[in-house]
Amino acid sequence: GHPIQLVIGRSILMPKVRIVGISSSPRHANTELLVKEALASAEAKYGAVTEFISFKGKKISGCLDCKSCERRREKRLVEQCVLKDDWQELVTPLVEPVPNGLIIGAPVYFANVNAQLRAFMERCTSLFKPYWHPEIPHTPPDWSRTAAGAVSVGFHRHGGQEVTVNTILQWLL
Repeated sequence: GHPIQLVIGRSILMPKVRIVGISSSPRHANTELLVKEALASAEAKYGAVTEFISFKGKKISGCLDCKSCERRREKRLVEQCVLKDDWQELVTPLVEPVPNGLIIGAPVYFANVNAQLRAFMERCTSLFKPYWHPEIPHTPPDWSRTAAGAVSVGFHRHGGQEVTVNTILQWLL
């Protein structure tokens, strides 16, 4: 979670803040540019350590509500979902370890987030199953101390950027 202050002599050392940025665009385009710019600003202004994740070329299936994540007892929480695609690779930086900050960027597709991001968000359900099924041997990620933000890119000024950002923010909450 959050940084812990270490006092050595009269100096206070703060561990680096880690911020993960996600571009859910299936292209290397404006969404990616905005997320990378936000990460670069965090590095330059605050000395943050950043990690960029791109959905370009990645396959992410939507949740099938198969309930496998309720029955499985895998070694890692991100392995609870039975579907085999790129989701596990993409979600791991949000769980192992939980970042201090998160920036999610999405292009506007039909007045909302694109399908890849929606599928990614749906699949995160498996991460929180231990709340309802305490026999699952994992602790859900604690994102309560993770600062987060959203960016969206649309073609037209009335293209759905606000709805897209709102969808991301609702998921974050």
